[in-house]
Amino acid sequence: MDLAWIESEGGPVVLVEESLRRLWGGYTNSDYDNACEVDGYTGPVPFGEPSAPSLAFAINDIPAPTTYMEEFRALVQWIAAPSDDRLVEVVRGGIDFVKEWEDGPVVQVNGRLALFDAALPGTQAAADELLLVDVEPAVYRLRTADIESDTGTCARVHRLDRLIE
Repeated sequence: MDLAWIESEGGPVVLVEESLRRLWGGYTNSDYDNACEVDGYTGPVPFGEPSAPSLAFAINDIPAPTTYMEEFRALVQWIAAPSDDRLVEVVRGGIDFVKEWEDGPVVQVNGRLALFDAALPGTQAAADELLLVDVEPAVYRLRTADIESDTGTCARVHRLDRLIE
């Protein structure tokens, strides 16, 4: 399976609606600092126009290569694995057996999402520094869990679970 992976320069990555990506200032204003202050695995970060802020969602805690697995509607962070194939195999084999997910923020998704290094201004994220994520417009809750194998492979998974309205 060929998945695209992005990495940060050491801080969080941020999930922003693609149509609003141009408003993310990254290191050029307080957006990056605010993303770094998120407590926990994920959290909302207001950005854009102060009179009508938008919300981004920081994927925090560890700087790790990150991809999106559409089949699970999940962002997957590579914690430890000998290869991306092995990591994907462990996620596929373990995601249905996670007993406890940590609830994160509720996310209103109105269209395509962009995932990139929170330090970058949204307009400067190059194609190889950006993942575009297509999900159906709806309200989701971000839930996080670690999936591990007995051979030391570990992934942190941030799943978008659709909330029924």
